[in-house]
Amino acid sequence: MNFTDFVPQRLVAIMMGTVWLRLSPTQANINAFTNAIFFGGAFMSFMAVAYIPAYLEDLHLYTKERANGLYGPTAFMIANFFVGIPYLFLITVLFSIIAYWLSNMRNSAEGFWVWVMWLFLDLLAAESLVVLLSSLIPIFVVALAATAFANGLWMCVNGFMVQPQTLNVFWRYVFHYIDYQAYVFRGMMVNEFGGRSYSCERLLDGSCYCMFPPSAHDQCLIDGTTVLESYGYGTGSVGKYVGYMLIITLGYRLLGWLVLYLKKH
Repeated sequence: MNFTDFVPQRLVAIMMGTVWLRLSPTQANINAFTNAIFFGGAFMSFMAVAYIPAYLEDLHLYTKERANGLYGPTAFMIANFFVGIPYLFLITVLFSIIAYWLSNMRNSAEGFWVWVMWLFLDLLAAESLVVLLSSLIPIFVVALAATAFANGLWMCVNGFMVQPQTLNVFWRYVFHYIDYQAYVFRGMMVNEFGGRSYSCERLLDGSCYCMFPPSAHDQCLIDGTTVLESYGYGTGSVGKYVGYMLIITLGYRLLGWLVLYLKKH
């Protein structure tokens, strides 16, 4: 990965921030906030395909150096993971500084850094998937197609297009619960809606029309937690879902290591 990889993310961050520009916290914008959250996570996952050419170059060098007995798959996989972390974090922060504040997501430092955390975990998992698929199929076009297909699948079952409780049994239990994008989407939704209220529409007679049940404290405000409830999300167990993300990332890396290990035999 090199610094030219930062340019597309920054351009798309500007595009995202100006498309969802300074959204006001009203019920009319609830869907827009949800769409922005989905786009932010899904876009970063898809942009991981840009790492395929660089990884294939590293893999080619590794293959020659392993044949010479210089190092094995364990050293290569560990070094590849840790060398990429600073770049992924920097990409995440640069993207978030632009997109998060322009879109007018929850206005707090805590909200911003939680968003950064989920996006960073998203990139770690997405790049680990690239490593696995590119190790398994070290042909650029094929690895690109396989990664794009996998990300398309994760988008379909992550809970945005079809809410988790609506997914049929096969897609929910076979793919949804191992979908890293699902946990990123859930975490970002909780971050945005878990601590924010949205104003209802004022009718001509002065009464309020609310798309979701209004807050008991103010009959013209929607508590964001009611939006989460429509997806079947709660506001707790954040640590558990972060743990799931780390397990998925580790799983991809271990499978990638196994592919490289077996290819010698």
